[in-house]
Amino acid sequence: MALNDIKKQINSISKTAQITNAMQLISTTKYNRISENAKRYQLYSEQIRQTVIRLVQSVSNLSSLSTEEFADSDILNSHNLLTVRPIKKTAVMLITSTQGLAGSYNTGLLKEVEHKLKDYDQDQIAIIGFGSPAIKFARTHNYPLLLQRVQTSSYPDFVEVQNIIRQIVAMFVDGTFDELVICYNHAVTVMQVDTKFEQLLPLSAEHLFPHDREVKRSQAEYIVEPNWQNVLDRLLPLYVESQIYGAIIDAKSAEYSSRMQAMQQATDNANDLIDDLQQEYHHERQKRITNEIIEIINGANAQG
Repeated sequence: MALNDIKKQINSISKTAQITNAMQLISTTKYNRISENAKRYQLYSEQIRQTVIRLVQSVSNLSSLSTEEFADSDILNSHNLLTVRPIKKTAVMLITSTQGLAGSYNTGLLKEVEHKLKDYDQDQIAIIGFGSPAIKFARTHNYPLLLQRVQTSSYPDFVEVQNIIRQIVAMFVDGTFDELVICYNHAVTVMQVDTKFEQLLPLSAEHLFPHDREVKRSQAEYIVEPNWQNVLDRLLPLYVESQIYGAIIDAKSAEYSSRMQAMQQATDNANDLIDDLQQEYHHERQKRITNEIIEIINGANAQG
Protein backbone atom coordinates (compact mmCIF):
# COMPACT_ATOMS: atom_id res chain seq x y z
CA MET A 1 0.00 0.00 0.00
CA ALA A 2 1.30 3.48 -0.85
CA LEU A 3 2.45 5.64 2.05
CA ASN A 4 -0.02 8.39 1.15
CA ASP A 5 -2.88 5.90 1.20
CA ILE A 6 -1.85 4.68 4.65
CA LYS A 7 -1.65 8.29 5.90
CA LYS A 8 -5.13 9.00 4.55
CA GLN A 9 -6.52 5.92 6.32
CA ILE A 10 -4.88 6.90 9.61
CA ASN A 11 -6.29 10.44 9.39
CA SER A 12 -9.75 9.14 8.50
CA ILE A 13 -9.83 6.62 11.36
CA SER A 14 -8.44 9.23 13.78
CA LYS A 15 -11.36 11.51 12.99
CA THR A 16 -13.78 8.62 13.51
CA ALA A 17 -12.16 7.85 16.88
CA GLN A 18 -12.57 11.49 17.91
CA ILE A 19 -16.27 11.34 17.04
CA THR A 20 -16.91 8.06 18.90
CA ASN A 21 -14.97 9.32 21.92
CA ALA A 22 -17.06 12.51 21.97
CA MET A 23 -20.25 10.43 21.72
CA GLN A 24 -19.07 8.30 24.61
CA LEU A 25 -18.54 11.39 26.76
CA ILE A 26 -21.97 12.75 25.80
CA SER A 27 -23.62 9.42 26.66
CA THR A 28 -21.80 9.37 30.01
CA THR A 29 -23.14 12.83 30.85
CA LYS A 30 -26.66 11.85 29.82
CA TYR A 31 -26.46 8.59 31.78
CA ASN A 32 -25.38 10.38 34.95
CA ARG A 33 -28.17 12.94 34.63
CA ILE A 34 -31.02 10.54 33.90
CA SER A 35 -29.81 8.11 36.58
CA GLU A 36 -30.25 10.87 39.13
CA ASN A 37 -33.73 11.57 37.75
CA ALA A 38 -34.59 7.88 38.03
CA LYS A 39 -33.43 7.73 41.66
CA ARG A 40 -35.53 10.77 42.59
CA TYR A 41 -38.59 9.31 40.90
CA GLN A 42 -38.12 5.99 42.70
CA LEU A 43 -38.36 7.91 45.97
CA TYR A 44 -41.62 9.49 44.78
CA SER A 45 -43.04 6.09 43.78
CA GLU A 46 -42.00 4.61 47.13
CA GLN A 47 -43.79 7.38 49.00
CA ILE A 48 -47.03 6.64 47.12
CA ARG A 49 -46.68 2.93 47.95
CA GLN A 50 -46.09 3.69 51.62
CA THR A 51 -49.10 6.00 51.70
CA VAL A 52 -51.33 3.22 50.32
CA ILE A 53 -50.05 0.85 53.01
CA ARG A 54 -50.61 3.41 55.76
CA LEU A 55 -54.11 4.06 54.45
CA VAL A 56 -54.99 0.37 54.60
CA GLN A 57 -53.56 0.15 58.10
CA SER A 58 -55.47 3.19 59.25
CA VAL A 59 -58.83 2.09 57.85
CA SER A 60 -58.30 -1.52 58.99
CA ASN A 61 -57.14 -0.32 62.42
CA LEU A 62 -54.11 -2.63 62.35
CA SER A 63 -50.87 -1.89 64.22
CA SER A 64 -48.92 -3.97 61.72
CA LEU A 65 -49.74 -5.58 58.42
CA SER A 66 -48.73 -8.93 56.95
CA THR A 67 -48.76 -9.74 53.25
CA GLU A 68 -51.82 -11.96 53.70
CA GLU A 69 -53.75 -9.29 55.62
CA PHE A 70 -52.84 -6.74 52.98
CA ALA A 71 -53.99 -9.00 50.14
CA ASP A 72 -57.26 -9.87 51.92
CA SER A 73 -58.13 -6.29 52.78
CA ASP A 74 -61.64 -5.30 51.73
CA ILE A 75 -60.21 -1.95 50.65
CA LEU A 76 -57.99 -3.47 48.01
CA ASN A 77 -60.30 -6.22 46.86
CA SER A 78 -62.85 -3.60 45.79
CA HIS A 79 -60.56 -1.65 43.43
CA ASN A 80 -60.57 -2.17 39.64
CA LEU A 81 -56.77 -1.92 39.29
CA LEU A 82 -56.44 -4.98 41.54
CA THR A 83 -59.25 -7.01 39.99
CA VAL A 84 -57.97 -10.28 38.54
CA ARG A 85 -59.91 -11.20 35.40
CA PRO A 86 -59.68 -14.21 33.08
CA ILE A 87 -56.79 -13.29 30.79
CA LYS A 88 -58.07 -13.06 27.24
CA LYS A 89 -55.67 -10.32 26.13
CA THR A 90 -52.18 -9.48 27.41
CA ALA A 91 -50.68 -6.11 26.55
CA VAL A 92 -46.89 -6.13 26.33
CA MET A 93 -45.39 -2.69 26.78
CA LEU A 94 -42.12 -3.01 24.88
CA ILE A 95 -39.59 -0.20 25.43
CA THR A 96 -36.75 -0.09 22.90
CA SER A 97 -34.22 2.65 22.16
CA THR A 98 -35.35 5.65 20.15
CA GLN A 99 -31.86 6.24 18.69
CA GLY A 100 -29.15 4.05 17.20
CA LEU A 101 -25.47 3.40 18.00
CA ALA A 102 -26.33 1.52 21.20
CA GLY A 103 -24.65 -1.77 20.35
CA SER A 104 -26.79 -4.87 20.93
CA TYR A 105 -29.26 -2.99 23.16
CA ASN A 106 -32.32 -3.73 21.00
CA THR A 107 -31.15 -7.08 19.63
CA GLY A 108 -30.78 -8.70 23.04
CA LEU A 109 -34.05 -7.25 24.31
CA LEU A 110 -36.10 -8.36 21.30
CA LYS A 111 -34.63 -11.88 21.40
CA GLU A 112 -35.64 -12.17 25.05
CA VAL A 113 -39.15 -10.87 24.32
CA GLU A 114 -39.57 -13.28 21.41
CA HIS A 115 -38.51 -16.15 23.70
CA LYS A 116 -40.91 -15.08 26.48
CA LEU A 117 -43.89 -14.65 24.14
CA LYS A 118 -43.64 -18.27 23.02
CA ASP A 119 -45.46 -19.09 26.28
CA TYR A 120 -48.51 -17.13 25.07
CA ASP A 121 -51.04 -17.77 22.32
CA GLN A 122 -50.50 -15.60 19.26
CA ASP A 123 -53.97 -14.00 19.46
CA GLN A 124 -53.54 -13.28 23.18
CA ILE A 125 -50.76 -10.71 22.67
CA ALA A 126 -51.02 -7.02 21.80
CA ILE A 127 -48.07 -4.61 21.81
CA ILE A 128 -47.66 -1.13 23.24
CA GLY A 129 -44.55 0.00 21.40
CA PHE A 130 -42.00 2.58 22.48
CA GLY A 131 -39.36 3.15 19.80
CA SER A 132 -39.20 2.13 16.13
CA PRO A 133 -37.67 -1.34 16.86
CA ALA A 134 -40.63 -2.21 19.11
CA ILE A 135 -43.12 -1.11 16.47
CA LYS A 136 -41.26 -3.06 13.78
CA PHE A 137 -41.18 -6.13 16.06
CA ALA A 138 -44.97 -6.02 16.47
CA ARG A 139 -45.55 -5.74 12.73
CA THR A 140 -43.01 -8.44 11.86
CA HIS A 141 -44.67 -10.92 14.24
CA ASN A 142 -48.23 -9.83 13.35
CA TYR A 143 -49.06 -8.57 16.84
CA PRO A 144 -51.65 -5.77 16.97
CA LEU A 145 -50.39 -2.39 18.14
CA LEU A 146 -52.60 -0.87 20.82
CA LEU A 147 -50.48 2.26 21.23
CA GLN A 148 -47.17 3.43 19.83
CA ARG A 149 -44.65 6.19 20.34
CA VAL A 150 -41.66 6.49 18.02
CA GLN A 151 -39.58 9.12 19.82
CA THR A 152 -38.98 10.47 23.31
CA SER A 153 -36.64 13.26 24.34
CA SER A 154 -33.22 12.68 25.88
CA TYR A 155 -34.63 13.33 29.35
CA PRO A 156 -38.35 12.50 29.17
CA ASP A 157 -40.34 14.00 32.02
CA PHE A 158 -43.74 12.73 33.11
CA VAL A 159 -45.64 15.50 31.31
CA GLU A 160 -44.12 14.36 28.00
CA VAL A 161 -45.46 10.80 28.30
CA GLN A 162 -48.42 11.20 30.66
CA ASN A 163 -50.99 11.01 27.86
CA ILE A 164 -49.93 7.57 26.65
CA ILE A 165 -49.39 6.32 30.23
CA ARG A 166 -52.91 7.33 31.23
CA GLN A 167 -54.28 5.73 28.07
CA ILE A 168 -52.62 2.47 29.10
CA VAL A 169 -54.22 2.57 32.56
CA ALA A 170 -57.61 3.49 31.07
CA MET A 171 -57.43 0.61 28.57
CA PHE A 172 -56.89 -1.86 31.40
CA VAL A 173 -59.79 -0.42 33.38
CA ASP A 174 -62.20 -0.56 30.41
CA GLY A 175 -61.21 -4.16 29.58
CA THR A 176 -59.22 -3.61 26.35
CA PHE A 177 -56.67 -5.97 27.91
CA ASP A 178 -56.66 -8.01 31.11
CA GLU A 179 -52.97 -8.02 31.95
CA LEU A 180 -50.11 -5.55 31.42
CA VAL A 181 -46.55 -6.81 31.08
CA ILE A 182 -43.65 -4.37 30.83
CA CYS A 183 -40.51 -5.41 28.98
CA TYR A 184 -37.39 -3.24 28.89
CA ASN A 185 -33.67 -3.13 29.59
CA HIS A 186 -32.79 -2.26 33.18
CA ALA A 187 -29.49 -0.55 34.04
CA VAL A 188 -28.15 -2.54 37.01
CA THR A 189 -24.88 -0.60 36.89
CA VAL A 190 -23.18 1.56 34.29
CA MET A 191 -21.56 -1.61 32.92
CA GLN A 192 -24.42 -4.11 33.37
CA VAL A 193 -27.79 -4.12 31.64
CA ASP A 194 -30.44 -6.80 32.30
CA THR A 195 -33.74 -7.49 30.57
CA LYS A 196 -36.90 -7.15 32.67
CA PHE A 197 -40.18 -8.87 31.80
CA GLU A 198 -42.64 -7.99 34.57
CA GLN A 199 -46.38 -8.15 35.06
CA LEU A 200 -47.68 -4.82 36.41
CA LEU A 201 -51.47 -4.94 36.04
CA PRO A 202 -53.55 -6.06 37.76
CA LEU A 203 -51.74 -4.91 40.88
CA SER A 204 -51.18 -7.50 43.57
CA ALA A 205 -50.17 -7.37 47.21
CA GLU A 206 -46.61 -8.19 46.12
CA HIS A 207 -46.44 -4.97 44.08
CA LEU A 208 -47.32 -2.78 47.04
CA PHE A 209 -46.12 -4.78 50.00
CA PRO A 210 -42.45 -5.43 50.89
CA HIS A 211 -41.68 -9.14 50.87
CA ASP A 212 -41.11 -11.21 54.01
CA ARG A 213 -41.58 -8.48 56.58
CA GLU A 214 -44.29 -6.60 58.38
CA VAL A 215 -44.87 -2.88 58.09
CA LYS A 216 -45.27 -1.23 61.47
CA ARG A 217 -47.97 1.31 61.82
CA SER A 218 -46.91 4.92 61.48
CA GLN A 219 -47.12 7.11 64.58
CA ALA A 220 -48.88 9.74 62.46
CA GLU A 221 -52.66 9.68 62.48
CA TYR A 222 -54.22 9.81 59.01
CA ILE A 223 -57.32 11.90 58.46
CA VAL A 224 -58.99 10.56 55.31
CA GLU A 225 -61.30 12.91 53.45
CA PRO A 226 -63.75 12.70 51.81
CA ASN A 227 -63.43 8.90 52.27
CA TRP A 228 -60.85 6.15 51.78
CA GLN A 229 -62.43 4.96 48.50
CA ASN A 230 -61.90 8.33 46.84
CA VAL A 231 -58.35 8.61 48.17
CA LEU A 232 -57.46 5.11 46.98
CA ASP A 233 -59.04 5.84 43.59
CA ARG A 234 -56.47 8.61 43.24
CA LEU A 235 -53.47 6.91 44.82
CA LEU A 236 -53.49 3.58 42.96
CA PRO A 237 -53.55 5.09 39.44
CA LEU A 238 -50.72 7.40 40.54
CA TYR A 239 -48.74 4.40 41.69
CA VAL A 240 -49.28 2.51 38.42
CA GLU A 241 -48.39 5.62 36.40
CA SER A 242 -45.22 6.04 38.46
CA GLN A 243 -44.22 2.43 37.78
CA ILE A 244 -44.73 2.81 34.02
CA TYR A 245 -42.87 6.11 33.90
CA GLY A 246 -40.13 4.64 36.08
CA ALA A 247 -39.67 1.85 33.52
CA ILE A 248 -39.37 4.42 30.71
CA ILE A 249 -36.58 6.39 32.37
CA ASP A 250 -34.91 3.20 33.60
CA ALA A 251 -34.83 1.96 29.99
CA LYS A 252 -33.42 5.31 28.90
CA SER A 253 -30.64 4.94 31.49
CA ALA A 254 -29.83 1.48 30.11
CA GLU A 255 -29.82 2.91 26.58
CA TYR A 256 -27.18 5.49 27.49
CA SER A 257 -25.19 2.86 29.35
CA SER A 258 -25.21 0.61 26.27
CA ARG A 259 -24.27 3.52 24.01
CA MET A 260 -21.37 4.43 26.30
CA GLN A 261 -20.01 0.90 26.07
CA ALA A 262 -20.58 0.69 22.30
CA MET A 263 -18.80 4.00 21.68
CA GLN A 264 -15.93 3.06 23.98
CA GLN A 265 -15.50 -0.22 22.11
CA ALA A 266 -15.64 1.60 18.77
CA THR A 267 -12.99 4.07 19.98
CA ASP A 268 -10.76 1.25 21.24
CA ASN A 269 -11.11 -0.62 17.94
CA ALA A 270 -10.26 2.54 15.99
CA ASN A 271 -7.16 3.14 18.12
CA ASP A 272 -6.05 -0.47 17.62
CA LEU A 273 -6.49 -0.11 13.88
CA ILE A 274 -4.50 3.15 13.91
CA ASP A 275 -1.65 1.37 15.75
CA ASP A 276 -1.63 -1.39 13.13
CA LEU A 277 -1.61 1.13 10.28
CA GLN A 278 1.19 3.13 11.88
CA GLN A 279 3.29 -0.02 12.15
CA GLU A 280 2.54 -0.79 8.53
CA TYR A 281 3.46 2.81 7.59
CA HIS A 282 6.81 2.61 9.42
CA HIS A 283 7.54 -0.80 7.92
CA GLU A 284 6.75 0.41 4.40
CA ARG A 285 8.79 3.59 4.90
CA GLN A 286 11.78 1.63 6.24
CA LYS A 287 11.49 -0.74 3.31
CA ARG A 288 11.59 2.16 0.85
CA ILE A 289 14.61 3.73 2.57
CA THR A 290 16.40 0.39 2.49
CA ASN A 291 15.64 -0.03 -1.23
CA GLU A 292 16.92 3.49 -1.97
CA ILE A 293 20.15 2.78 -0.09
CA ILE A 294 20.62 -0.47 -2.01
CA GLU A 295 20.02 1.34 -5.32
CA ILE A 296 22.62 3.99 -4.39
CA ILE A 297 25.17 1.32 -3.44
CA ASN A 298 24.51 -0.66 -6.61
CA GLY A 299 24.87 2.52 -8.69
CA ALA A 300 28.16 3.39 -7.00
CA ASN A 301 29.49 -0.14 -7.57
CA ALA A 302 28.48 0.02 -11.24
CA GLN A 303 30.38 3.28 -11.75
CA GLY A 304 33.44 1.90 -10.00
